[in-house]
Amino acid sequence: MLHLPARAGAAPAIVLCHGFGGNRAEFGYSFVRLATRMAECGFAAYRFDFAGCGDSDGDFADLTVSDQVSQTVAVLDAVGAHAAVDAARISLLGMSLGGLTASLAAVERRVRSLTLWAPAAAAAAMDEAAARQRAEAIAEHGYDDFGGLPIHRRFVDDAEGIDPFTDAAAYTGPVFLAVGSDDFVLGPDLLDRYRSAYGERLDVRVFEGVGHGFETVTARERLIGLTEAFVSRHG
Repeated sequence: MLHLPARAGAAPAIVLCHGFGGNRAEFGYSFVRLATRMAECGFAAYRFDFAGCGDSDGDFADLTVSDQVSQTVAVLDAVGAHAAVDAARISLLGMSLGGLTASLAAVERRVRSLTLWAPAAAAAAMDEAAARQRAEAIAEHGYDDFGGLPIHRRFVDDAEGIDPFTDAAAYTGPVFLAVGSDDFVLGPDLLDRYRSAYGERLDVRVFEGVGHGFETVTARERLIGLTEAFVSRHG
């Protein structure tokens, strides 16, 4: 879904990458709301479903981070080729696993800014106990049940070859990172590693009293407002 501003001419744009098992609307229709807001302030906004998710073709069992990065790069190229978009002014945003994906895709294509909502670095930086538990579940059942969605061996094997911090640090533009204080996916230790990776280019906002999905009306309104301001400033 491509949201376009009312004014004519090539516009700056933002591409939105949803989280694991999600879709192009995201939690609480946050991607729809953000895309509408961005269009109102002169940006094009592109929302899409990763393969195997939402309305897209593909098998969810084939999902890997590397494949999602490749899909995102293809989307950036396609959006940049659209007549209504200024190819030199495209920003990228990702939620959760989409955040990890976006952080890696931003290294492959030049983007004006990078926004990470609760990026799931843990998908490629699991601690030893969690990795062992996942491996045991896959050995017994053929998959690890993650909130009702299966994680297969190919996802794990692919993630083992990714360093979510060293690999992402090659992006040299401005980064906005939002996370809830009670997020079970992005704990303080991983957040500190993002701070080390991005240095002074990183703007971190911690939302007190919410978890991975920014689960209050107030938090979600603030998240969209801060994101709109950041992307507008750097786009």
